[in-house]
Amino acid sequence: MEVRLGHMTHEEVAAAIAAGRLAIVPTGATESHGPHMPCDTDTHQADYMAVALARRVGGVVAPAVPYAVSKTFEHFPGTVSLSIPTYQELVYEIGAALVRQGFANILLLNGNRPNGTSNDAVARRLIDDLDDHDITVTAVSYWEPGAAAVHRLRNSEVGGMGHGGEFETSFQLATRPELVKMERLEGVHTPLVGWDLVAPVEPARTYRRRPTPESNHASIFGDPSKASARSGEAFVAAALDALVEMIENLQPSYEERRTQ
Repeated sequence: MEVRLGHMTHEEVAAAIAAGRLAIVPTGATESHGPHMPCDTDTHQADYMAVALARRVGGVVAPAVPYAVSKTFEHFPGTVSLSIPTYQELVYEIGAALVRQGFANILLLNGNRPNGTSNDAVARRLIDDLDDHDITVTAVSYWEPGAAAVHRLRNSEVGGMGHGGEFETSFQLATRPELVKMERLEGVHTPLVGWDLVAPVEPARTYRRRPTPESNHASIFGDPSKASARSGEAFVAAALDALVEMIENLQPSYEERRTQ
């Protein structure tokens, strides 16, 4: 069964809508990920997880959003950032178009940490603005449901699974090793961070001055030296299983809506 909306004909999309299939919108980014990783890391990972999830739950994956709230790394080449209002409007318009096409269940599947709060706001706005449609909109970052499981599998200390750190580097080594250049990390300063993608952390969000190349920063938050393809395979499997469980827990409400 085809899961990519962009690869379907309009008749196949109509059939997917009629079948009540979940529409997944991957939200990524184009930004520096250190000297060892490609700039489309977040987009690739959001899309990869969206496709894997769709195959497990019978969903449909819209083309990934490749630009995002990436202001943190704007001083580094390869980063293409949108303002928060522009990014939110883009994702909102995509979600609204899918709803007006007839999709009743939307998942905003995020792959770039700063997009998370924006996606939450977009999900709320879609529900508020499209109140004449009986819809469900879910916003989640792909690592969140399985965070505890991934945390148990880690090799780095807490703070090592940030931007370009163990998690993302392992993901890329497991799925696109030809694009990862681990040898370029030699001598590079890669500090642990106060936040971590999967470790239990304080709920408050604190923001500080953006890094620059001139400050000897490598656009990495975390510890990529602990990354491996084997870890990446385990991280992806744990994250995917948790996403599937999350969607399956939502499925009863989907089915109830279709039979009403």
